[in-house]
Amino acid sequence: MTTNLSKYASFIKTISPVLSNTVFKKIIKDEELEIIKRRALKYQSYNDTKLNTYQDFFEDLYHSMLKNYRNEFVYKNEITNKILLGKHNLNTATVLNEFRIGKSIADLVILNGTSIVYEIKTEYDSPERLLSQIQEYRKSFLHVVIVTHYSVASKYESFLIKHDLNNIGLLVFSNRNTLTVRIKPTKDSNFLDINYMFKCLRKQEYSHLIKKYYGYVPKVPNTRLFKECLNLSHSISKIEFHELMFSYLKKRTIKEKKIVSSQKTPTFLKHISICSDFNKEDFDKIYSFLNKKL
Repeated sequence: MTTNLSKYASFIKTISPVLSNTVFKKIIKDEELEIIKRRALKYQSYNDTKLNTYQDFFEDLYHSMLKNYRNEFVYKNEITNKILLGKHNLNTATVLNEFRIGKSIADLVILNGTSIVYEIKTEYDSPERLLSQIQEYRKSFLHVVIVTHYSVASKYESFLIKHDLNNIGLLVFSNRNTLTVRIKPTKDSNFLDINYMFKCLRKQEYSHLIKKYYGYVPKVPNTRLFKECLNLSHSISKIEFHELMFSYLKKRTIKEKKIVSSQKTPTFLKHISICSDFNKEDFDKIYSFLNKKL
């Protein structure tokens, strides 16, 4: 990751960790609120501006990050707002954050009518591990999309051409903070792998899948259940197994879909809300905190 940041971007980088799942979980528990306040006051002083509430602070910080320091969180939040909530909705689509596939971890997976992996490469990243990541993602999901900044988009387009990755999509973060399709991904089931897809599932999920398909679950000790179910899975076609896996992953939905989708939940909080799966009481505490005076 490059460190070639402007002075202001470097400052924003030091403040940006307050926009995270971890911090908002601490807000719910009334933990480390003084640290958040100190960063908010530091931000306000540096910018020589008046922010009345914590919501003002987070909104202004997020706006500054969009303009000056587009880290991975910004990309995830923009994908959540513009694609998951903008084009789809939480009643029909599911998002999986930081989802392990083999030895790689996909930034986001969105399951709607199909399965799409979004791999984020900010302007501070390099394509060093990208080929191995794509190779693993294609073993579990039908579409893979690289998301990057317009200033480095040509580099990733050349990468895809060089490695003959014709089915991989490229989504570009523009200078107007829009997400523009530069290369549309195409469905590719040629690389699906039962071992990889099976390991995307939790014990309860693969047990139910095997029972649904075969009518029974192997009566073996728990230490052998994984292996026995995996062996049975190899008799299912890859396409059919993907459809079954897809149906179980789609069920990993959040509790408060209406609250997350509502205008009451600020734009900067959408991705955090989904990943943390806050309940109504959690949201009430967060809203109360955001309305507090600085």
